Amino acid sequence: MAATAATRSDVLDLALDGGDPFAALQQAEAFLLRRRSGKPEMDAAVTQALQEATGSPGPSPCAARTGAAIAAAVEAHGAGFPPGEEPAYHGRHHQAEATLAMGWLTGAARRLGLLTPDEAALGVVAMAGHDLLHDGRVYATRGVLEQRSAEAVAALAAAEGLDAARIGTLRRIILATTWPWENDEATDLLCHLAREADLFGSSLPTLGPLLSQKLAHEFAVCGLVGAEGVASHAARVGLMRMMGPATVPAQALGLDALRTVQLAAYEGAARRLGLKDTSAEAGAVALDAMDPADAEAMLAWAGTAK
Repeated sequence: MAATAATRSDVLDLALDGGDPFAALQQAEAFLLRRRSGKPEMDAAVTQALQEATGSPGPSPCAARTGAAIAAAVEAHGAGFPPGEEPAYHGRHHQAEATLAMGWLTGAARRLGLLTPDEAALGVVAMAGHDLLHDGRVYATRGVLEQRSAEAVAALAAAEGLDAARIGTLRRIILATTWPWENDEATDLLCHLAREADLFGSSLPTLGPLLSQKLAHEFAVCGLVGAEGVASHAARVGLMRMMGPATVPAQALGLDALRTVQLAAYEGAARRLGLKDTSAEAGAVALDAMDPADAEAMLAWAGTAK
């Protein structure tokens, strides 16, 4: 899916002008799934995201240069792994997807008057580097990977002539994605949008479960006990509950409504199975106890039944 013109986006137009955020998210998900069948193309993701964010084919030269430098660093790092050993989840595809998502979210924020084009561009640049140098490992000390990414991005931005204030913004946005989230580390809209962009793919009904499987594989490779649980229905419901209130731009794109629909499908599965507890959590636990194919069929039925 390409933008219909240099300053327009199918996703943003469908959500903000067409008033159909579900159609917008369907188009976004289809686009991201198509991208996963090919090369990550981080440079193309950054270019498109900057256009989505700023509404212009020519964002500020420093932002464009910094984005291109980060994209090249992400590609070089990912290509540096032996064949088949790039992190299954935190690889180049995730980084490209999160960058594109940040383009849509900051583009929506700009069109709603919540961000300037310069602020939106900085959001995209930060997201492009939010997992730079990620090695797929899990560290006992919280924030090791995000600190590493922030330092690498700051160095690249300085080399491209970005000023100290903007470099500080890039650092703040990247550090806001530190997992598990801490409320006081998301100090402004850009930080909250970065968190939503980081989990944008995971919020989608088809791409999300695929990404959960990739994360489970990544955790298993690094020896994490119980890694397979990350890909469970219970974990998916827990993730959607954890996301918290959506920002205004995310609401405009329909992310909160889509989450509600998915949780309702789990509740519908619980009712269909005759459970006394008809919560989404109970439905998820029951589905995890079933044959996977039967569980997927039940969830699909519950998601479409009236």
